[in-house]
Parts: sequence; structure tokens; C-alpha cells
Amino acid sequence: MNVADKLASTLRTAIVKGRLKPGDAIPSERVLAEKYAVNRSSVREAMKRLEAWGLVKIRQGGATRVADLLLDPGLGIVPALMEAGGEQGRAIMRDLHEVRGLLLAWGAEQAALKADAASMARLGDLARQLSDPKLKPGSAQRIDYDFFHELMLISGNQLLTLLSRVVREVYFQNAERFLPLYRADVFDPRHHRRAVAAIRVRDAKAASKAMRDHAATGLRTLEEARL
Repeated sequence: MNVADKLASTLRTAIVKGRLKPGDAIPSERVLAEKYAVNRSSVREAMKRLEAWGLVKIRQGGATRVADLLLDPGLGIVPALMEAGGEQGRAIMRDLHEVRGLLLAWGAEQAALKADAASMARLGDLARQLSDPKLKPGSAQRIDYDFFHELMLISGNQLLTLLSRVVREVYFQNAERFLPLYRADVFDPRHHRRAVAAIRVRDAKAASKAMRDHAATGLRTLEEARL
């Protein structure tokens, strides 16, 4: 990590942790260069990174100000918000899990309507892998997301498939924080088996409910454990 990257990371942490609030002016190049013992070109490069992340708004001839985290940045800032911890970090985790739950339920419904024999076989194989009593949490986590991705592919909706990949990318940047959802006393692979059984008989309502139940178990665990 070069000097500009380190400075950008330091300022990003200050923003997501609330030490610099939306609308606050970022100190001038000169002040930042002196405070962090870097040259002004490194400061300018760090500002460009913050702008690319959607964390600041740079105005020529005016102050560079902190953006509103809930309105301006893209999904790329989500991992940093989660890393910030506290209530905001937990809220982002819950929101991410809720989005995934909505996609899972919709994807299972679509699979019941559209899945061909090969797709059903892939889902069935993933469900069987998840039912292995010797499966470790990290492996269960990966296979669960493979199941999720397969549902999105079956749906044929390219935009939602892309969104599911973004959710997966954000999720796995913080994978260890979600591992408690895959403990043997929490994770229940019967939801996946129910979904596959419903998809095979084209019962869209039952397939959707199975995945809603799966997501609800994880969300309840997040809330109870305050992860």
C-alpha cells in the first residue's frame, strides 16, 4: 500500500466511523500534508480515491466535503461501513442479509417455474452437500452462496444475477463475521432440501417459503447475537 492509499484508508475510516460527518469540510491539502507527513501530490491522489468511493465531493475552488454515506456512495463502500462496527455496521449487515433473503425467495419461486432437469440436479447436489453432518461452517457458507447463485442463474434475470454477485462479493469481504450463521446449531439444511423438493414439483409458493425461512433463521441469529 503506497502513501496515497494509506492516507485514503485513514480518512475513509474517519468518515465511516463518523469522526468526519456529512457536509464537513476536509482539511486543506497543506494541512493534511503537514499532519500526515506526506507530500501534497499524495494528498491529491488520496482525495481522488475518496471521491471514487463516493465519500467526498470535490469542488474546484471550494472545500472538499464529506458526502452523505446513505445517499452518495455506491455498493463499494459497504464493506468499509461493515468494518466500522457499532450500530451502523450491524445495520448494514442486517440490510445486506435482508436483500439476500428477498433475492433467495424470489429466485426459488422463479426456479420452480423455469428450472430444467440439469438445473434441478445441480440444486439437488448442492442441497446434499449442505446436509453433510461433517461439513465445516466455512464450506457450508460457500456452498450456500453457490445455491443462491444457481437460483439467480435459473431466473434468467441478468440484472438481478449481477446484483447477487455484488451481494456475494460484499458478503465474502466480511465472510468471517457471518460464519456464526453456519454453526451446526444454527444452520438448517432442511430449508434447502424443502426448496429443491418444491422446485421439482413446480410449487413456487413452497419453494419461496423455504428460502424465506432460511433467510429468517440467519437474520434472527444476527439480531440475537448482535454480530
